Amino acid sequence: MTSCRRRHPNSSPAAALEDDDLLAEILLRLPPQPSSLPRASLTCKRWRLLVRDPRFLRRFRVHHRSRGTAPVLGFFTEEDSGISFHPTLNPPDRIPLERFHLQITGRTENCRIVCCRDGLALLVNVHPGQVLVWDPVTGDRRSLLLPLVFRNIDKFYSGMVLRSPAAAADAGDGDHFRFQVVLVRCIKGPHARAVACVYSSDTGAWGDLIQTSTPLQVLRTHDVATAGSWVGRSLYWSLHGNSSNAILEFDLDRQNLAVVPVHVEGWIMPAEGGGLGLVSVSGQIAQLWKRETDYDGVSTWRLTKTIQLNKLLPLRSGDRLDIDFTDENNMLILGTVDGIGIFTVHMESMQCKKLPLEFKKIPSAFQPFASVYTCWS
Repeated sequence: MTSCRRRHPNSSPAAALEDDDLLAEILLRLPPQPSSLPRASLTCKRWRLLVRDPRFLRRFRVHHRSRGTAPVLGFFTEEDSGISFHPTLNPPDRIPLERFHLQITGRTENCRIVCCRDGLALLVNVHPGQVLVWDPVTGDRRSLLLPLVFRNIDKFYSGMVLRSPAAAADAGDGDHFRFQVVLVRCIKGPHARAVACVYSSDTGAWGDLIQTSTPLQVLRTHDVATAGSWVGRSLYWSLHGNSSNAILEFDLDRQNLAVVPVHVEGWIMPAEGGGLGLVSVSGQIAQLWKRETDYDGVSTWRLTKTIQLNKLLPLRSGDRLDIDFTDENNMLILGTVDGIGIFTVHMESMQCKKLPLEFKKIPSAFQPFASVYTCWS
């Protein structure tokens, strides 16, 4: 005799959807594409009221940011007219061009975009010497005065903005615009050193100046790259110069700054399986490296993967590559000096995509912006 287990009426899928809390948990897991929630809102009035609730929208953004699933909505560039946004998603997910327009005080050519991370943009307005932290989706923004040691730089700024973990956990009505800003630079001369300064929105102030413990010869001829990487609890920037390769490491918890030698020039990234990795490109070949430490504490770099870029991109044998990298999205950004357009290559999936942009080459300032956006944001 075959028995059949009866399902309690209240445990049926239809009954579950009558519970607003359970329904919210289900809708929270919709894909983070801009069209997902508007499409769900067409189901009925009850769904529409739920997905348009500001508290649900905050939870939806936090859910996907914390899982690293926020899509790249487009790229920010520096142009004569100021900071411009260039959407790259296809309809119906394409963001209106004017949606992320930034109004600033002062001359637009003095504004530099330093980085985008965690759905925030970090900019420096050289004159009058201010840092701007901006959430393009919500419109939240905060202006900070530059620390004195960073006010005598004209062109290149290096740093990172990080959304506060407390803000990431907040899905209620509290202050969700909480962040840290880290600025770094090399000071040259006979006592060359690297310095860093951290701002916390929780304290509303810059912390003490942090510097390398001893002057380092390598820093006399090096500059800090604009783009940085975040691996574990440390921030990294490449050091560019005319001597040995090195990276700058800032331990966020210990507030410690150090210079780490590397054997090849490249971009720091999270390694597969965890730890510190690096991607280097020579000619049309990309190599992935991972730093490993033995029992004696000696670190070495091990080659883990070699990628033939000409098998992914429409490259000719003589094409010279123009390259950038973004660790938050784990992707190479590639073009050629002759201008074949701009492509992205995701380093895990090896998926290649040509960006629908009018640029034939990568602009000098080209920052990918990943976030969760809806037309009600």
